[in-house]
Amino acid sequence: MKTTLSFALVATLASACLVPAFAKEPIKAEDLYALSMVTNPVVAPDGKRVLFTRAAFDRAQDRRTGELWLAHLDDQGAIVDQRLLVARDVGPREAVFSPDGRRIAYVATSIDKPQIFVMTLAEGVGQPVTTGELAPGSLRWSPDGSRIAFIGREEAKPATIPGMPEKSKGAEAAADAKIVTDLFWRFDGAGESKPGANHLYAVELGTAAVTRMTSGDTNQIDRTGIAWMPDSRHVIGSHTVDPINGPLESDLYLYDVAGKAPKKRLTSRAGSEYAPEVSPDGRRLAFVGSEASAEFYDMPRLWTTTPSPDARIDALAADLDRPVAGIVWREDSAALHTLYYDQGVQRIVTIDAASGARAPVVDLVGGTRLYLPSSGGQFSAAQGTFAYTTSFTDRPAGLGVSRGHGETGAIDFNRAWAEGKSSARIEEVTVASRADGLPVQGWVAFPPGFQAGKRYPLILDIHGGPNTDYGPFFSITHSLYAAAGYIVVFANPRGSIGYGERFANAITNAYPGQDHDDLMSIVDEVAKRPYVDRRNLFIGGGSGGGVLTLWGIGKEPDKFRAAVALRPVVDWTDQVTTADLPSFFMKHWMGAAPWDKPELYFARSPYSLAGQVKTPTMLITGEQDYRTPISQTEQMFGALKLRGVETEMVRLPGAGHGMGRPSQWLQSVLAPIDFFNRHKAK
Repeated sequence: MKTTLSFALVATLASACLVPAFAKEPIKAEDLYALSMVTNPVVAPDGKRVLFTRAAFDRAQDRRTGELWLAHLDDQGAIVDQRLLVARDVGPREAVFSPDGRRIAYVATSIDKPQIFVMTLAEGVGQPVTTGELAPGSLRWSPDGSRIAFIGREEAKPATIPGMPEKSKGAEAAADAKIVTDLFWRFDGAGESKPGANHLYAVELGTAAVTRMTSGDTNQIDRTGIAWMPDSRHVIGSHTVDPINGPLESDLYLYDVAGKAPKKRLTSRAGSEYAPEVSPDGRRLAFVGSEASAEFYDMPRLWTTTPSPDARIDALAADLDRPVAGIVWREDSAALHTLYYDQGVQRIVTIDAASGARAPVVDLVGGTRLYLPSSGGQFSAAQGTFAYTTSFTDRPAGLGVSRGHGETGAIDFNRAWAEGKSSARIEEVTVASRADGLPVQGWVAFPPGFQAGKRYPLILDIHGGPNTDYGPFFSITHSLYAAAGYIVVFANPRGSIGYGERFANAITNAYPGQDHDDLMSIVDEVAKRPYVDRRNLFIGGGSGGGVLTLWGIGKEPDKFRAAVALRPVVDWTDQVTTADLPSFFMKHWMGAAPWDKPELYFARSPYSLAGQVKTPTMLITGEQDYRTPISQTEQMFGALKLRGVETEMVRLPGAGHGMGRPSQWLQSVLAPIDFFNRHKAK
């Protein structure tokens, strides 16, 4: 009996070795709720711990959530422990260490209002230190650890119409009229803006007393970062005095913490100055910003000056022809750790504060958008320890740690998930644009289980911006496109960032223009390959990608089987008068008012090509999108319907420009897949 059982067991084990331990599955829509992502890493002042947020997607509540975590490092930079600090139910965010590293401050929800909390790490319990309705943000500890500066908003009493009779008690009266006097009366993702102004505050931790450093009925500071002076008596921040006539004109100001002296302007050059960082010795002030120009894109660079009025401003590492995304001073005040965009990804270098010489630190920082494969990760540094978001093609970003020579530690919440999934392989491709031979970088994502002898339909997906980018990152959109059996092509046409200022500004007075040729060139190149079914080419994209999608089917109406434009700009006149950033679009992108040059606005609007469109088209936009208002989508829908073009409009209730809640993300991906499937040539 024993011999028979042993033989059977051996036979079973032997047969099991002939097949994989498990079959990998393609990515499905519901996988979104199984994923999480690391964002906003913050290194402790001693370089031995890292705070970070773990973002995930709650299926039951249909919302994005965030948890605050803490990782401990050993002397080599390896992660030896990780633990949850603050659960998702209060939405912790904007966490920062105290100067001594013993406490952290963060924003969390308390009785349905955001407040500042402080936690002593040895105790592990956060306590609120504010109780008002200021919606605090941009937290920074004072160097002496006694205060936290923050930016908040003080609301004003809404205006009313004089002479209105008092409402009867219990009457079912209509809501009061809304009287709007501010051009910037609503913002995408935030909704209608109540009357009031942004001010700079400080909360005294010993007494919980809140001091307002600024006064006035209009905004007194921008939400673009603040920094303390070493004396713990002054804070530096950026302020845009005239957002209508100077949408990219901001200066740095010195604010008195006691609130007894008016703010003092430190910079006055034409252009933008923001994200200030004061050197540890207090002698130098670094910031990110750009010089004013008449170009489409003013590229952000790294600048240094002294923290005194109208001091000389120097461009640091002026030969770095790449947009700067973040800076941190080294403890000796002799160098700045810098994050910048470069050809679809981000990198970290250390820049000498005197010579501008650069030393590479981290060659690849991962993006954290997830919905689409854009760069845009984060990093932090202290005492030679660097923490950053890591990059993967088959799963969302994790946490990476480096001491400057390779990765020493990592946290990857999605490894087990990815090992069970058959993901899209991503391959880089570069083509010469048919417009002028300009090199254009892109990528091809292949369907899971790709077979070289088989022909696949192709989707060109176009990024928005247009001054943003795509890169070789995992995204839920491209993963689901590939899992549905499509080759996905995505690229960085002229106008994209990370290829130099000239490349980003090649669309000045020409958007859309030769960026269309760049995209068509990469489609044509990939379509020549034996695995592409050239009968089934599709096009889609969101925001600026929606612009180029509609432009593409207007310019080349016979090229694509179907198109999906998500949250597009259709009519630039409508855009500069109804979007949430009207003066920016009018002054920086169009360069003239629509009433002065109506022919310019019409010529650059996809609406001008509506009469040439034949391609079946789907339009998808959130009903609360204020960046590219849904009126634009309705306009193109009506135009194409009147012409008899097959057109569908998908409206996402309550969604803004970011496409809303997790289920709406999925709807905005699955609807195009269904539309493309219905229009494939058999």
